[in-house]
Amino acid sequence: MRRLKAITMILILLFSGLSFSEYAQASSIFVNPKQVYSYSKMAADIQKLKRAYPNLVTVKVIGKSEYGRNIYAISLGKGPATIFINGSHHAREWMTTTLNMYMLNQYADAYMKNKKINGYDAKKVLVSTTIWFVPMVNPDGVTLQQSGLKAFPKNVHKSLIKMNNGSKNFKRWKANGKGIDLNRQYDAGWNNLKGPEKPSYKNYKGKAPATAAEVKAILNFVKGIDPEVAVSYHSTGKILYWNYKQDSTRYKRDLAYAKKVRKMTGYSLIYNKKATGGGGFTDWFISVKKRPAFTPEISKSVYENSPPLSEFPKAWKENQAVSLFLATEGSKLYNERNYNSLKTKYTILQTQATKLQPYYSSNIKNSDSLKIDKNFTSLYTSVKYESKRLGQQTAKLYSVNQKKLEGYQKAIKLQLGYSEKYFAAINAGEKLKTFQSSYIKAFEAGILTDATVLQQQQLSTLTTAATKTMKSLFGSNVIKIANEKYINPAIITKENTMYEMKRYQLTLQIENLLKTGNISEVQSQLGVLEKTEKDAVIFKEDKMKQFPGKYKFFVKTETMLANKKAAIKAELDKLTAIPEKDL
Repeated sequence: MRRLKAITMILILLFSGLSFSEYAQASSIFVNPKQVYSYSKMAADIQKLKRAYPNLVTVKVIGKSEYGRNIYAISLGKGPATIFINGSHHAREWMTTTLNMYMLNQYADAYMKNKKINGYDAKKVLVSTTIWFVPMVNPDGVTLQQSGLKAFPKNVHKSLIKMNNGSKNFKRWKANGKGIDLNRQYDAGWNNLKGPEKPSYKNYKGKAPATAAEVKAILNFVKGIDPEVAVSYHSTGKILYWNYKQDSTRYKRDLAYAKKVRKMTGYSLIYNKKATGGGGFTDWFISVKKRPAFTPEISKSVYENSPPLSEFPKAWKENQAVSLFLATEGSKLYNERNYNSLKTKYTILQTQATKLQPYYSSNIKNSDSLKIDKNFTSLYTSVKYESKRLGQQTAKLYSVNQKKLEGYQKAIKLQLGYSEKYFAAINAGEKLKTFQSSYIKAFEAGILTDATVLQQQQLSTLTTAATKTMKSLFGSNVIKIANEKYINPAIITKENTMYEMKRYQLTLQIENLLKTGNISEVQSQLGVLEKTEKDAVIFKEDKMKQFPGKYKFFVKTETMLANKKAAIKAELDKLTAIPEKDL
């Protein structure tokens, strides 16, 4: 079987005149434009593209037609900026679906093979932009135009024929399956549209704008992807619609784009502002989104029918780079629009961030005001969240625009940084204060243990760490108040218990020496203990004079230590007593 396939491929190459590399390239183009391109063919090709380019192409069903057919959206690219291309609003204009799909396929192929299309680097464009395609807005209408009544339930045949003025030939069909012209359904000048007052094969605008299922799906989809530019392909006339009630600034901008598209396609520009009469997707997009949109008519004029297949090669040649050009411009628009929007948001956020400063600086007047206020934490959390969110959006901009926003980011980061240092310092101070309170209770209760020795070491460690965080506070006055509230009391506590701990540890050593019977060493250490007791009294009395109310004697601890010393002396007396028989 493999051998047969190989022979077949060789024969194809021989008779086609393609080289092996050309054959490999050609084989990656799945969309065949040399055929009547149906809804089912499109659906099959979409799945092929999805499988062939899993990391580049995504597929969504954005809604259902009036008769339940899927309305597919396909994305191509990885960039944050989006543009929107669609086709077949009108049933008989299904060649625009072919163009959408062929364009999608060619662009994906060019991306993977690092190829250029008319000078445009597809990969470079699609890294900064995502192009969304809805190749067939009107699958019911296209199916009816191509396949006739057999593709629809028998119970609607009569109504379809009636809407088609009694004819069973649906080649001229333009509307959706319910006789509504989808490109007269958008709420832009809809009230001014004239035409049939009942469902018809063409031009019936519906009872109200956006009532057709297909238009609802498009509007909801556009809201979700928020495109910078939109192109709605139609098929007859080789003309380009591009304007609808823009103000002078947008008119000038969009005209420049239109002239570029005209140069690429050769299509005539329609300048008459009343030419479309409103109601179309392009009219709506321009008026509501305030962004560029275009309606290229891609074939020669054809009266009430689909263009012949022979028109496609010219249409592709004329339009092959249009979406890459518009994607490039869309990326610029996205960056400029988002830069201006972000600049405004950063300005507001910077103002909010400066409101953090009083909480960690100027509001701190005394130890009572040195605290973490709920309003402070709420404001900090809000600024930090918004800063992160804006940062993520900024990262999607061109680097030149990112740099323009760096000043705002640094100023906001500075305020957040000082706030975080304040939080860290107060938390460290409160932790130290709580530990200090717990530690001193042992001395007040006169119950010293091995755990108390470890706590003394922990107090030193916490004091050192807290002292370091206090130094990072904003302003010398705040640092001074913080030290007075947290560091100085901890230092005093450590000094105030220093001699008690020395005496307690000496007592433990002497008790162990007694157990060994080393009388001379016990007597020696008792001397050290008594000297330490005298030093403690001198130290405490001196400190109490210098800092009234800060230092004190711990009565219960003194009693406990005195009892231990008395017990040691009593035991020593027993060991050194002369037996009566030796008297």
